[in-house]
Amino acid sequence: MKQSVILALRVLLVLVFLVLLGGQLYVIPAFASVSANDFPEIAFLAGPYTVIAIVGIACVQIGLFATWVLLSMVERGAIFSEHAFRWVNVIIGAAIALTILTLFTGVHLLFVVQVGGPGVLLAVAAAGFAGASIILLMVVMRGLLRSATMLENELAEVV
Repeated sequence: MKQSVILALRVLLVLVFLVLLGGQLYVIPAFASVSANDFPEIAFLAGPYTVIAIVGIACVQIGLFATWVLLSMVERGAIFSEHAFRWVNVIIGAAIALTILTLFTGVHLLFVVQVGGPGVLLAVAAAGFAGASIILLMVVMRGLLRSATMLENELAEVV
């Protein structure tokens, strides 16, 4: 892979990570505070939902970090190793955690607290489908990595 592509991806990973960190530290708590003031009937949800949002963003950050590690392995030419599977599994685990967190939060909001309407239901459904798609894509990518790793190992034995 070209060094310029690796550098561009590293810059984007850092930028996305920093934007998400800013969201965790400033935007989400501020939004929760404003929402609690504007809608006192659901102010009791501000604390727990703030924590859930911060944890959800942390799942994305874990995926970004794992991507950084895998990119470093590509740069070193070490991507076809058992160590790479651990980091792919980290991405899959983070995606599963985020999807479950999103779905449970949506179910709680819609059916337990009984707040939100069709827009919330559509957003939760879209997030569930997106999460499932990312999880399945990463499972397929892990399978492709496994096949490529086996082929490289066989080729190394022949040569």
